[in-house]
Amino acid sequence: MVRASALALLLIGPAAEAASAPLSPQQNALLLNAATAFAQGDYQPAAEAFPQLQSTYMGSWVGYWAIQPRLKTLSQAQYQQYSGHFPEGVAHHLLRRQWLLELARRQDWTNFTSVYQSGPVPDLITLRCDAARDPALRGSSVVQPYFLWSAAPANNHACNAMAQTALAHGQIASTQLWQRLRQMFEASAFQSALHFASYLEPSAALQLDRIVRQPAVWLSQQTSSYGNAPWPQSAQNLRVLALLRLAAAHPSAAVQTVQGSSTLSAADQALVLYNAAYQGTLKLRPEAGPWYALAYRADPQFSPRPQILAWMVRTALRNSQWNMVVEATALMDAAQSQQKQWQFWNTVARLELGHTASARAQFKALASPWSYTGQLAMAALGQPLTLDASATHLEDVVATSTISETTSERAALKLYQLGLYYDALSEWDHDLHQLSDPAQIKAVARLAFQQQAWLLGIHASSLVQDNGDWQQGYILPYAQEIAQAAAATGLHRAFLAGLIRQESGFAFGIRSDVGAQGLMQVMPTTAQWLQNHVPAAANADLHSIRGNLVLGSNYLSMQQQNFGGSELLAAAAYNAGPGAPKHWLARWNGPTEGPWAGPIFTANIPYQQTRRYVESVLTNTVVYAALLDQQPQNIWPHWQLGSSQQP
Repeated sequence: MVRASALALLLIGPAAEAASAPLSPQQNALLLNAATAFAQGDYQPAAEAFPQLQSTYMGSWVGYWAIQPRLKTLSQAQYQQYSGHFPEGVAHHLLRRQWLLELARRQDWTNFTSVYQSGPVPDLITLRCDAARDPALRGSSVVQPYFLWSAAPANNHACNAMAQTALAHGQIASTQLWQRLRQMFEASAFQSALHFASYLEPSAALQLDRIVRQPAVWLSQQTSSYGNAPWPQSAQNLRVLALLRLAAAHPSAAVQTVQGSSTLSAADQALVLYNAAYQGTLKLRPEAGPWYALAYRADPQFSPRPQILAWMVRTALRNSQWNMVVEATALMDAAQSQQKQWQFWNTVARLELGHTASARAQFKALASPWSYTGQLAMAALGQPLTLDASATHLEDVVATSTISETTSERAALKLYQLGLYYDALSEWDHDLHQLSDPAQIKAVARLAFQQQAWLLGIHASSLVQDNGDWQQGYILPYAQEIAQAAAATGLHRAFLAGLIRQESGFAFGIRSDVGAQGLMQVMPTTAQWLQNHVPAAANADLHSIRGNLVLGSNYLSMQQQNFGGSELLAAAAYNAGPGAPKHWLARWNGPTEGPWAGPIFTANIPYQQTRRYVESVLTNTVVYAALLDQQPQNIWPHWQLGSSQQP
């Protein structure tokens, strides 16, 4: 049991601003004990330590640790006592958001209203939808319920509940409901869509379940009933939903049905065909390219959702359909078309179509050492990645001069030292968002490196990519250990360093939400397998720096050997497991040779996380190679699918 006096002090003690004074040895010991217990879901040590830590710069976090684990039993009075102590700051922001979610779960709208109105509007769309359900807040939102609903993920429970309330109050029109049902069917959120059947007219409501269960049967029966006559509007709406459902389950059947119909509008034909093509391209089906072409011809003015356009470009790249790349990027809205990846691939397409001069000019505008598209643009221009003469010593980044800390920076660094890396990043981001001068951001990064908070320093450096610093952005802690691990396993040390930078940011104690651990984020089951099957890893300790490197580098080396020396495929296997790239390669009908083969394959990786992971690892690798080898780097070899780049 926590002492009653400690709990009382937590709830009714006097408010105090966080002090800037360093913690005493006793306070540090209490803090460490509280943080360790919190990481295991235990609030008691934090509650007991709070009286001695509440007035320090870590007071808000200790209070947070004392409250957050018991959120489900927390009272509004207890939350208000905390927010009275600490009305601002990252810990308060996190607790307020979590408490609002809990109040919405309880449907305690009275207290939800009070907390919601006590601070800025949360950026979490779930909470904005909850606010639109709250009787006291329902009429105060400047965003109409339908637009809030349509911006949310199709399976978002809070926003769907909000929409049901709005429909019951006549705040969402029938045409808007049909439009949202289309979005839900496009997202394959069929069960969520069924919850809205009762808001349709009775004849349509009865058919929605049949459409979800047996779309082909329903379509066949309805087509027999109407023949070539125009369909009533309600039936036409259901027909589009049935075709979208069919496209998700059997895209080829959906394409055939659309092609055999003479009563679908051009826009509806394009909608269904784009969705069928999208489903096909995720499975790397060769028909996907022709299906995208059919969709475009059905209605060249129809603009599908951004996700479909992204995969239309990727499929066109896979099939060397350069005109389709140009067509798809032309359909993108302003926000999507301004993304560097689509500008880059549009430039590649124009180069392949013979527009050499304009393509080279655009490659020059995109060229940059700080991103994968920037590096590939350099490669397309025949430019190696070269560092200036001053960027030769990675160790020089950690200067000896002292930099003054803000309270937020001090808290972030302490959280990092306590192993609460994600909270440290939240606190760190709060501070960085108040800075705009690259020189200030570099100084903050240098502060993190002085404290060996490598992940925080790298994160800060990434915010000044266009005015970057090679030494800061690509510092290399544990350089000797990494070099030894690379030499022992036959890996290129730049590749190993680039992968570690992406995996953990050199935070050796970090643990992912699925249990991956250490510098190389090795899963315990993988570590056990390696210890049992790889003699060099038999005695490796997953939780030590050297042991983690031994385990991770041996596993990475195995993947690179299994995939013909390709760093690209080894990185994909390390992230997604070796079975995934083997499956993708088995179904791959795109280019396998030439400079664009690797980048195009990477662009077509179905898993977004793995796709971005490979792009980042290879970008890191090229930079580390230039730093470590101290010579210009040819970018292309790192992107090969075959064995041209041997470690």
